[in-house]
Amino acid sequence: MRIFLFCLLLMVALGSCSEFTAEERFNETTRTYGDIVRWDKFETASIFAAPSIRDEFEKRVKEAGNIEVMDYRVINVEYDGAKKKATVDVEISYHKLSSIEVKTLVDKQIWLYREEKGSKQWQLMTLLPEFK
Repeated sequence: MRIFLFCLLLMVALGSCSEFTAEERFNETTRTYGDIVRWDKFETASIFAAPSIRDEFEKRVKEAGNIEVMDYRVINVEYDGAKKKATVDVEISYHKLSSIEVKTLVDKQIWLYREEKGSKQWQLMTLLPEFK
């Protein structure tokens, strides 16, 4: 719960602070999101999802309830400042709690910088990956 409140406060602070550039906000937002996923706090990760996908994102969160993330590695970032869009490729190693088999997947995240209700923030446009 503390992580959720911290992330919420961070997003509000970053969204309302005009001193930060979009790229600085992107770096901080994706770093925070990565930490949340790395620590299996999937329900907290949903605050980063764009409103248009949040319900589906939360369904994925429920499906990931039996997952433990072992490693979260950013392998590529494509940042387009003009379009205020970024793509982040992340390799996630995980295992199901009922198994010792470690699996790895690549999560291709798409982020857009949006202004909503007077707040500017980066929003995740892709769902939490399916942990099979």
